[in-house]
Amino acid sequence: MFTEDYPLFVLDSLRSAFNVGSVFRTAESVSPAGVILTGISARPGGRKVGRTSRGTHGIVPWRWFRSAAEAVEYIRLNRMVIAAENTPDAVPLHLADFPLNSAFVLGNEADGISPEVLDMCQMKVVIPQSGVRGCINVSSTAAMIAWEIQRRRLTGEKHA
Repeated sequence: MFTEDYPLFVLDSLRSAFNVGSVFRTAESVSPAGVILTGISARPGGRKVGRTSRGTHGIVPWRWFRSAAEAVEYIRLNRMVIAAENTPDAVPLHLADFPLNSAFVLGNEADGISPEVLDMCQMKVVIPQSGVRGCINVSSTAAMIAWEIQRRRLTGEKHA
């Protein structure tokens, strides 16, 4: 199902089916890419995911795992796993040195990435912000990561 040649977006129990659908659209826009759904994340088949994804859930390869920890354990056998989380040791996305086929973990809208999964990740990246709140919607975060991957593909840049 998944090859090692493309990036993955790992959704750690996202509450919003609309965010899940948006991540499918984002993944398709930088195809090839895949989506890993975990825990309570909405799965394709419902109206909200289908409508928001604009049908891309039928194109983008995906798989569901009971927990994000289980998914990361499976994924990290073949690729680097990176947490998109605002932590003290996070590297700005545009400066991070990562393979283009990495798996990016995106956290729950209210709770972020679970501490267990955060500890399992080989790197943490952050999107630098100048606003006061210091938080970006999870589907917007996926889009910014996708853009950075696409920018590196188009320019041939391996890392910053």
